[in-house]
Amino acid sequence: MKKVAVIIYPGFCLFEFSTALENLALSKQCAIDVFGEKVGPVRSEEGLLAVAEYPLDTLLVENYDALLLTGFDDDDVAIIKNEQFLSIIQEFHRQNKVIAAISAAPVFLLKAGVLDGKQFMCAIPKFALCQLGFPEEVLIHGLDWEEAKTMYPDLHFIRDGNIITAMAYGYQEWGLEISRMLNLPV
Repeated sequence: MKKVAVIIYPGFCLFEFSTALENLALSKQCAIDVFGEKVGPVRSEEGLLAVAEYPLDTLLVENYDALLLTGFDDDDVAIIKNEQFLSIIQEFHRQNKVIAAISAAPVFLLKAGVLDGKQFMCAIPKFALCQLGFPEEVLIHGLDWEEAKTMYPDLHFIRDGNIITAMAYGYQEWGLEISRMLNLPV
C-alpha cells in the first residue's frame, strides 16, 4: 500500500490536485493523509473548506511515498516561511521520494532548494521570482507560464527525477503521471 502526504494551506487550489487524488483513491492501493500547519479546516481558493487531519510536526517522511502540493491564490502565502514545511520538502527530496507541485507550488521547491539543476514549470513569472530573491542560475532550467504557453503549448508537465511540476492547465496529465511514478494503475 502506497501512502501520499498532501499539505494544504490557506488559499490552496483544490481543482489542481482533483485528478491526482481521485486516481490515487480509485486505485485502492494508496492511502492519502492531509496535513496542515495545524489540524482543522482550511479554506481553498475556490472557497471550499478542507480539513487538515494532521499537523505538520507529525509528518514522518519515511512513512510516505509522495508529497503533493498545489498552487495558491495569495501572493504572500504564509507557509513558505514555515521552516518545518521547507524541511519536509527537503527530506522528501533527500529520500528520493516523489514530490509533485503544480501551478505556483514549485516556488515552495525553489525556497526549499530542491530544484537546483532541475527542469521545472512554475506559473509565477521569472521576473517575479527574481524579485523574490531567487537567483537567475536556479531559474535557468525553469519555464514560467508565458514560456510554457508560447514555446511548448503541448507540454503539460515536466518530470525530472523524483520531481514533477506542471501548470494548472496540465492538472489532469500531471495527476495521472503521479500515479505512474508510484507504479499505480492509471
